[in-house]
Amino acid sequence: MWENTASLFNHSLHSFDAVIGVDEVGRGALFGPVAVGAVLLTKDGWRHVVNQPWAEKVRDSKLLNEAKRENLAPVLRQHLPCVVVHTAVLYIDRYNISRAVDYGIYKAVQILLSRVKIPVERVHAIFDGKTAPRFPQLRLQKPMPHLSAKVKADRFFFPVAAASVIAKVERDRLIKNAAQRFPKYGLENHVGYATAEHREAIERLGQTKFHRKSFRSTFS
Repeated sequence: MWENTASLFNHSLHSFDAVIGVDEVGRGALFGPVAVGAVLLTKDGWRHVVNQPWAEKVRDSKLLNEAKRENLAPVLRQHLPCVVVHTAVLYIDRYNISRAVDYGIYKAVQILLSRVKIPVERVHAIFDGKTAPRFPQLRLQKPMPHLSAKVKADRFFFPVAAASVIAKVERDRLIKNAAQRFPKYGLENHVGYATAEHREAIERLGQTKFHRKSFRSTFS
């Protein structure tokens, strides 16, 4: 299932000691933060993980039902360095969603780098997307590892799929908790996305402070 993952340790004529898989959840939502998950694999760690029965159950979060995601998330956290970073609505509205995702990627990768004793030049970070972020424009000073991107990377590479699972589980919980504060928006059903139910609630009740004002054109 995950035979492509080993290739991440040798990429673009470079050899790496660790790989960080990164994926975002909530880019298109109307409500709440955008979440970025990141999972770190060392070469030795991958040799161990690949033989675990639960590893075969990991998939892109969109291909798993809620129960399966909820079961996998704590297993991933138990066995691998993981982190989820939430970038707030205020940041999304002040800049834009793409910059918010890039900022989340930067923070998530830096948190994982701070937890391991591996030089940054020996780490490869791979993202689910068309192009890797370029961080100097964000005025973020800490060095980033070698960056690459692949469309649907969460279908090809284990750490990216794992990152999608932990990000999805954590963001969904956050939004469902918010549903208790805003009970008439149906957040427990659509977790902030632009469903007909959500749009109708916004039209009827107005926006909360956690709705993305910069997404106003998609509300109706």
